[in-house]
Amino acid sequence: MQPIVPDPSREGDEGEVNFLSPLTSPLLFTIRRLPAQGAAVRGIMGRPLIRAGWVGVAVIILSVSLLCIFPARTQSNIDGLFTPIIAFEFIQTSQEVYQLFGSQASPERDAMVRAMDRGNHLDFAYMILYSFFLFTFSVLGARESGIRVLYLGTALSVVILLGDFFENIQLLGITANLATGDFEEELRHLPLFTWQKWGGIAAIFLLLFAYFRRGTVFSRIIGTWGVVTALLAIVSFLNRSVVNEVFSLAVALQFLLMIIFCFTHRAKISPEGFHNP
Repeated sequence: MQPIVPDPSREGDEGEVNFLSPLTSPLLFTIRRLPAQGAAVRGIMGRPLIRAGWVGVAVIILSVSLLCIFPARTQSNIDGLFTPIIAFEFIQTSQEVYQLFGSQASPERDAMVRAMDRGNHLDFAYMILYSFFLFTFSVLGARESGIRVLYLGTALSVVILLGDFFENIQLLGITANLATGDFEEELRHLPLFTWQKWGGIAAIFLLLFAYFRRGTVFSRIIGTWGVVTALLAIVSFLNRSVVNEVFSLAVALQFLLMIIFCFTHRAKISPEGFHNP
């Protein structure tokens, strides 16, 4: 009996090899190559940002949780800041602190302080997640595109994380000393750490423009929106107003667009790695 011999001329484009047995001619047996490795390439390597995307999903879940925990409204608006946590982060004077939380006799004050503290405690986990998302996106984007400057995003991610960490320390210090009013030191340090966080986020969005501008229409929209967000950061820094609220919403939208992009973006694969189409 002669062995079954592959016919190279019948090798297909879809990873198939045709085998023709002399004993069973003209019956044609088609055997597919094992798809495990190819499936892995198509499912993971074809989407170079997928790992960052899954971190982003966790960011979304925790974002929704924080929305449910933080206070929903303020006692009174401060310079057009109507979201309590945004107003708290950009607060400047002790008078504004009491304006935000209400007087000591206010029945809503204790409930608002407890909600703010619960949200800020959970924010310690949140800051790790979103910073890690930015870190991972920067690394994977740099590897795919070959734009080495994107690696600066890893350093910015650490700067953002540290800024958010120390910002939370100041916020928790203010609420802990709300009854005594002994929180002037926390108020003095708060703007530094707040803008270390928000400014770092705006900077990393601006940095990623170099990556997004080379892709599809959706990619270029994300890159452009990142530049708009950075411009809003500058305006917010120069003049605290309702623009700070718009800026925070712009940041949230940019994160959402980037997370969606992680799952929709595909890159060509070669032995050297990923390449933008």
